[in-house]
Amino acid sequence: MTKKFEFDWQIPVPQPLLDGCVFDRWTDEGGIEPACLFKVDEFGFFIYWKSDGKEVKLLEKLQSKHGNDLEDKSLTICSGTDYININYQHVVCPNAETAKEWVDGLRAITHNIKASNVCPMTCLKKQ
Repeated sequence: MTKKFEFDWQIPVPQPLLDGCVFDRWTDEGGIEPACLFKVDEFGFFIYWKSDGKEVKLLEKLQSKHGNDLEDKSLTICSGTDYININYQHVVCPNAETAKEWVDGLRAITHNIKASNVCPMTCLKKQ
């Protein structure tokens, strides 16, 4: 008799990523979007954010706002359809613990080998 195999590809998204957190998002061109709400969807397919607008500041002002531990609180999220066309989202978290929490949560979701081999119905759900 054949045993039914359950192909459980989904890794649960950590609750802090589902709830979201407010980060300061910055670009390489020098623009800063303060107070962007970042969240991850319930399946771990997408990370998205909402901001009210763009405010241009200098890096020195960013460091004065976040203090000397700016590097510990900073996070860069890389995404893209291939290894050539990569998008970077630079964010500054409220504190170092939140940054570590988001890094660990995003790594658990993105380093899921089973999610790369999902069925066509799951791909349709993602679309």
